[in-house]
Amino acid sequence: MKDAPAVRRPATLADVACCADDLASFGMSLRDWQHEIDQARIHSRNEFRRRLEEAPVRCRGRFEGGDIADAYLAAYAEWLADRAGIPRPAWVRDLDRVAADPWFATSLRGRLLATTPASFRQRNIFTTPEPVFRPAPGRPRVSTDRKREKARLRQKAYRQRIRALVEKARKINQAEARRSALRVRPGPVGARHR
Repeated sequence: MKDAPAVRRPATLADVACCADDLASFGMSLRDWQHEIDQARIHSRNEFRRRLEEAPVRCRGRFEGGDIADAYLAAYAEWLADRAGIPRPAWVRDLDRVAADPWFATSLRGRLLATTPASFRQRNIFTTPEPVFRPAPGRPRVSTDRKREKARLRQKAYRQRIRALVEKARKINQAEARRSALRVRPGPVGARHR
């Protein structure tokens, strides 16, 4: 029995646009990309940025509703970049990536008008986007220069503590030496003092 060929999911938003032949396949490709980001456990901002930065091919003119797909990709990339704290891809500034007519993801237009993020509204797309990127928990990244400076200050503080301990031990030793020199040793038992 032959193994079924592995399904290759889109790795970037540009791949999503390449895989789309109509609005329905665009939606499925986008969902596959979301699963790819989630299941590949993309937690690095640099890796996530790489997945967004390549400009997708235009869907407008390739299939009906292509302008919606173009607008959705631009809005989604901008919204995700803002949420992830990374620079927006340059291609999202393209003014042609706007839907010709307002597009609503559901029939709840009033709700979507109130809750749709600005990056979608300005492109005539009204939806509730799904956040797919979750940065890894932990400390924020610090530059190498900052790490070196912190290490230098830690070493300086450590050396000061050691010097203080050595000085304290030296003073204790000197005090002990003075006390032992001043101590009067008792003479033999039965000796008289004059």
